[in-house]
Amino acid sequence: MHAAIATLSLLVILALAVKGLSDPFYGLLAFMGAYEIQPGELWPPLHVLHLERVLAVVLVVSFIAHHCRLRFPPVTKWLLAFYEAMLIATPFAFWRSNSILACTTFLEIVLYHVMVVALLHKKQQIRTVVITMIALVTWIAFAAEWDYHHGLRQFQMGIDRAVGVTSSGGDPNTLAITIVCTMPLIFLLMLKGNPIRTRLFALAAFGMALVTVISTGSRTAFLAFVLLLFMMVFRRRRNWKLLPLLVIALPLFWIVIPQQYKKRYESVETRDQDESYTDRLLSWQGGVRMFLHNPLTGVGPDNYTFANGEKYWPQRPRVYLNAHSLYFKTLGELGLLGVITFGGYIVSLIALNRSLTRRFSTEEDDPVIAGFGSACNLAVILLLFAGYSAHDLYRSTWYTFGAISAAVSLLAPAEAREDAKAPVRAVLPPWSPGFNPFPAAQVVGMSVADFLPWNPAPDMPAARAGESPP
Repeated sequence: MHAAIATLSLLVILALAVKGLSDPFYGLLAFMGAYEIQPGELWPPLHVLHLERVLAVVLVVSFIAHHCRLRFPPVTKWLLAFYEAMLIATPFAFWRSNSILACTTFLEIVLYHVMVVALLHKKQQIRTVVITMIALVTWIAFAAEWDYHHGLRQFQMGIDRAVGVTSSGGDPNTLAITIVCTMPLIFLLMLKGNPIRTRLFALAAFGMALVTVISTGSRTAFLAFVLLLFMMVFRRRRNWKLLPLLVIALPLFWIVIPQQYKKRYESVETRDQDESYTDRLLSWQGGVRMFLHNPLTGVGPDNYTFANGEKYWPQRPRVYLNAHSLYFKTLGELGLLGVITFGGYIVSLIALNRSLTRRFSTEEDDPVIAGFGSACNLAVILLLFAGYSAHDLYRSTWYTFGAISAAVSLLAPAEAREDAKAPVRAVLPPWSPGFNPFPAAQVVGMSVADFLPWNPAPDMPAARAGESPP
């Protein structure tokens, strides 16, 4: 099955890539598909193509050829500052070659973020990207669940656990957290104002997501899911009427969960007797020692595991264990530079999303656009919550959501009002009839100061088709 899916996805991705030569937006969709589906991992003969890197080059070439304009809102500047912190830490890293590889891999995420901000000029494009992202995460969940029921699973912590088919899915905890953090966007598609087929798609995606999260046996993701439900109910007074339904649904939900997963979730109460939990406590102590040894830059990107095993584990024998914590991961690997820049990115993103929620709260608008800021902040809270026991510092979810928020914030108010008058239709693949890609913008020169997150100068307005750049 994997080979067939890989071949089919490759054909679709290549078709989008060819179309992307005439319109960079299609190239962005092709890059998204390759990055999430990973055809080269599904079918190893395709790995020699290095499809993601080839598509990244195609996207950049198309972007330049069509004279598109880069845009650097504060969120993007903070991401670039964070990447700069990674690069600065690399020469001082515990294992330099490992950090160089980590920086090279993370560059794909940076490029993805920058392209999303630069290319999403219209509401329809943002809807397309959001629905495509949900569809890809649903595919990751479906593939993991399919393999789980066909015997391809991981036996760990005394239970059978679903695992990602490719690296985009990852281990059971990574897979489950990725799915849970996408749920706020799925809920957006269930709101009134979306076409019925979009709402049905969202309902199916939610069901698939929930089943897969249970199959992973991830305690952190399960607690994050419960937290999400309560946040959805209590964030607005008008949602309180759903509280009785939630009180009834949770016990019923608990009854149908297989017994092995119930025992796994219940083990939270006795975590002090759990060897994996006590090892994490020791690993966190190792992270503090990494920071104290090099407070400014830490041990370098993606060196936590090796530094722990070789030098910083507080006991003997030493254990090669990753941070299992966003906070100690940041502190140990990137030091103060990482803490400041990543913290700046998070604070900037939360503030941006709050402003988006206020901006669209009184407008008759597309529910996806109007609610994205609030949904994104819910996802950020879930990621911060899961970060207690998950080292998700380099997870693409942080930076993809931030890119879409930035693109929403850059929608011209006049254009937003015009789009609000048009009837909302279901978002179809870009090759469907009626899909209207954006006109290419003009090139605007950027200075070095534009890359600094603290630069107070406002971004220049985007040039429209037929106009000269400002």
